[in-house]
Amino acid sequence: MHAARVLCIPNFSEGRDAATIRAIADAAASAGVQIHHLSWDADHHRMVLAFSGAPAQVRRALVRAGAVAVERIDLTRHRGAHPRIGAVDVAPFVPLAGLTRDEAVAWSHAVARSFARRLRVPVYLYEHSAREGRIRDLPTLRKGEFEGWVGRRLMGERAPDFGPKRLHPTAGATIMGVRDPLIAYNCNLHPPDAEIARQIARQIRRERETNSALRGVRALGLWLPTRGVAQVSLNLTQTDQTDLFRVTEAVRQIAAQHGASIAATELVGVLLAEDAARALQSALGLQSIDPQQIVG
Repeated sequence: MHAARVLCIPNFSEGRDAATIRAIADAAASAGVQIHHLSWDADHHRMVLAFSGAPAQVRRALVRAGAVAVERIDLTRHRGAHPRIGAVDVAPFVPLAGLTRDEAVAWSHAVARSFARRLRVPVYLYEHSAREGRIRDLPTLRKGEFEGWVGRRLMGERAPDFGPKRLHPTAGATIMGVRDPLIAYNCNLHPPDAEIARQIARQIRRERETNSALRGVRALGLWLPTRGVAQVSLNLTQTDQTDLFRVTEAVRQIAAQHGASIAATELVGVLLAEDAARALQSALGLQSIDPQQIVG
């Protein structure tokens, strides 16, 4: 794993307590990783952290941050707009350099085993890390959320890959694994109508198999009461098939069908240079663009 580099974008179920948010971020930073992004939202009651480093650094950072989250987050008292099953709800890994996918998957299994053993939290593997015949997509693994599974014995397809056979009583479970690059992106609507947001999200889910601009796009319609915002929350899971500009224009067209428009957009987490270049190429009608032409 010489010169290997991994990006990790863990999502924590805390978006209101500044001290806990800072403690989680500081714990990750203490492992020597590079912090790329930190954001949180009170209505989602969720925090997103993005960091990268050598595999050993990333492993230490996730376990250290996870330990703080497990100690300080109590899901029995947690209510937010975003679905979740754990205090450390999901921990995706994206290999950036020096690792084949198979090597990254094997490494992720070791991280998941260590995380579950040290924190006594059940861990589910997802996406490329999921074992043959197991559930691999995030929405299905998270279905039922913390409240639907706490106190129940986890058996059959709900048995975790590592750790206890019951949810941690306050920290739930963690979903972890290697995935392709993903873009988390929100469209805030005018007028701020929650039902319109839900209708738009449903239409996106219906059309994503037939509309190439929406290929691989997951969508939820949410109401954020603290901000007074109706939001279409999007995950772009096939960034090689579509791009941010095309998705935004497709959402804009669907919103117009429902008498709404996009008031503002939000990027959550990080955007890889390749994906930024792809969106810029679409927006400007460029014949081509090399990501190396984008200089930070």
